[in-house]
This record gives sequence, C-alpha cells and structure tokens, in this order.
Amino acid sequence: MIRDMHDGDMKAVVAMLQRGVQWRALEIAAILKSATVFLYEQQGEIVACGMYDVTSFGEEGTAEIYVYTRPEWRNQGIGSSLFDQLFRQLEQQEKRMTAVAATYRVDEGEAEAFFAGRGFVPLWGQHLMQYSGGMLAEPTLAIKPFAEGDLERYIQSQSDAYYEVRKGIDLKPYRLTDCSEQTMESWKKWLLTEMKDDIHMFYDEAGAFVGSLIVTPHGEAYDVFVDPLHQGKGYGKQLAAFFVNRTLERGLQPYLLTGTHNKPAIALYERTGFQTCQTMLTARRPLS
Repeated sequence: MIRDMHDGDMKAVVAMLQRGVQWRALEIAAILKSATVFLYEQQGEIVACGMYDVTSFGEEGTAEIYVYTRPEWRNQGIGSSLFDQLFRQLEQQEKRMTAVAATYRVDEGEAEAFFAGRGFVPLWGQHLMQYSGGMLAEPTLAIKPFAEGDLERYIQSQSDAYYEVRKGIDLKPYRLTDCSEQTMESWKKWLLTEMKDDIHMFYDEAGAFVGSLIVTPHGEAYDVFVDPLHQGKGYGKQLAAFFVNRTLERGLQPYLLTGTHNKPAIALYERTGFQTCQTMLTARRPLS
C-alpha cells in the first residue's frame, strides 16, 4: 500500500535510497525533509519511495520528482503506482507548475526506460567523479577567503562562466544574474551564511580575480568555475589541485559532480586523477 512518510521512517528510507544512489545520508535526509514523500509498504516492509518538490529545481515553474523501488521488488507495478500518485498530487498543487523533472541513474537499472515511457525528455547528465590518488602540486595562484565585499563580483563571474553551459542544455535563465529576485536573495543569503567559510577566491599575479570553488567539510567540490576572461590558462587544474589537497589533508576522499556534456571539465578531472563512479540523467516533461 501507499502511505505518507513519517518521522520514524527516516533512517530506513535513507538507507534504502543509498542503495540506489551514491549520495551522503545527510543529503538524502535533507531532500526528504523538504519534499512531499510517499512510501510503498508491503507486509510491513518499506520497498519503494516516491517524492516531489516544487522549490528545488533550478528553473522557475519546474517541480522535481523521484521514484525508487528496491531491485528485488521491481517489475511489479510498484514504481508506476507511486509515480501516478505523485503526478496526481503535482497537478493539484496550488502553486501551478508548468513542468516536472526527474533525475535517475543511467549506468545501472531501468529508470531511463521507465521515465522515457512516461514522456520525459533528457535534458542533461551528471557524472559523480571520485579521486583516489595522492597529494598534488600546490597552486601558484593567490588564494583568499570569501568576504561579503566579493559577493557581486562572485555572482557576476559565475554567471558569465556558466552561461554557455546553461545555454547548451537549455537551462533557463541562461545567466544566473537573470534569476528571479526571490531566487537571487536566497542564493545571496546562502553564500553569506552557510557557505561563506567554504568559498575560496583565486587571483593571478596581477591581482585579477580568476575563479573560485567551494570545498565542503565532507569532501565535495562544487560551483567550480574559472572566469571566461581567464579560461585556457591552466587555472582550472590549479583549482582542482587545491581542492584535492585540502580534502586529503582532512582524511577524506575528494569527489565532485560534473556535467556529462562538459567534455573539457571531464578531461581535466580525469587528467587530475578522478574517475567516474556513477552517472545520473535529468529529464523533463510538461505538466498539462
């Protein structure tokens, strides 16, 4: 039967979802807390999970949906039942959504066929890449902590750096600076509070800002970018080396996500010593 998720289900659901995706338990728990979640229970055992969130996707008006069934319970219509329940709920949302996106693994299982059969069209993919080597040569770039006075420059530079990538996968707005006022305010607050101590700013010998990345306490790098004015100078490799070294010093295994369409970045990370261990695809379909 399908039922709502309760607080006491959290541990079991997180453990189940970790069988399907290589995400941290805290990340999965945070997603579950912000989403509307349904569970499929069979003889008192949780065998599948489905959820949706109308606020988490990086495009205005698009909700996110996720369905996972334990491998031994697949091909029995359980995932279909959860999907239908989620879709009905989405169509009845007071906040009107124009589309729904789903993210799923494509390097194993049959999720790609499941969502394709329900009208989802691929948008982009992401590789989860892990590093297994040793320390690297330290960067020669100057590295400074992020300060509140860096905020506007940081946002504009990241917007410029991601423009071609977002345009290439048709993720609107193409420029991050064109996001809604509400989204921008949330982003700025996140940068200045939760992430401020994890953002690193890189400068060349002339003092020009060339790029940045976030190095998390749990060993992940994200929002890695080199300003378009300074790309092609080997600075990306220095950013990657900084991340690897700081993470290894903490006794952690470095990992990151990169788009499957971003061939230069993939090649850079592979040369640095990263290997792909999981591939996800994000697809979307309109809501009638």
